[in-house]
Amino acid sequence: MQDNEGAVLFLGMVVAVIFALLLEAVFPRRLESPNTNSRWVNNIGLTLVNQANVSWLTGVVAVGIAWWGEEERFGLLRDIDLSFWPLLLLAILVFEFIAYWFHRALHTVPWLWRIHAVHHSDTELDVTTTYRNHPLELLVNAPLTIPIILLLGFPVAVVVAYQLIKTSVSVVAHSNIRLPSATDRFLRYLIVTPDYHRLHHCSERRFTDSNFCAAVPLFDYLFGTARTRPYADHATMELGLSYFRTPRDSRLDSLLLMPFVWKPRKVGKPIHQWESQATEETRP
Repeated sequence: MQDNEGAVLFLGMVVAVIFALLLEAVFPRRLESPNTNSRWVNNIGLTLVNQANVSWLTGVVAVGIAWWGEEERFGLLRDIDLSFWPLLLLAILVFEFIAYWFHRALHTVPWLWRIHAVHHSDTELDVTTTYRNHPLELLVNAPLTIPIILLLGFPVAVVVAYQLIKTSVSVVAHSNIRLPSATDRFLRYLIVTPDYHRLHHCSERRFTDSNFCAAVPLFDYLFGTARTRPYADHATMELGLSYFRTPRDSRLDSLLLMPFVWKPRKVGKPIHQWESQATEETRP
């Protein structure tokens, strides 16, 4: 894994996508939308733009920083005798904590929401939504994680393993996969499940501004931003945003220009105030 980190990460992403596509075909959660083909074309197009210009660069830099720190023995953890698994657990906690607060910022800071709305503007949720992100979002996120890799001194193998876990969970979480209700209720305390994350893409803002965690939902439960709603609702609830719902809004050119031509929503109420509007059945 250390000597072939690029190939390992790419292969992991491909395997996760194929696995999710198969499960979507066999156990779909929602009926296929009429505009699936056009959605896929534009989502995959944006994915290719990101992979060609940003995603590979941020991944290479993160692993490169880990390599440099390992060779120079730089980092707070270098002199602590910890094996791979405790280091991986620590990495998951640290990077998921950063990802949680960054994701909350994407929803509360207007200029960040301009960028992140590209992801939320998809009117359905499936495996192609995973990488429907504006390139600027990846560039803004990288400076938050890379210094932590250097400061703490996580080994290359740990960094690669965490990225594999996060990628795999993220792909499955965005997929149109139906899990039995009891299975979902159990798993959502351990990992981000498709139903758990689908609610984050609901067009009702009190749900959009919830369930922020990327792979492990721990910090949503700790900070009171975990939400749920009746199991049956997921089959029919409106996804996406109450605006940007036309096919033109999801064209590749529109997605790339969206942060620059659209006036963002007002920040409005702090996230915690949405709790007062939730009914008892919407609380986890």
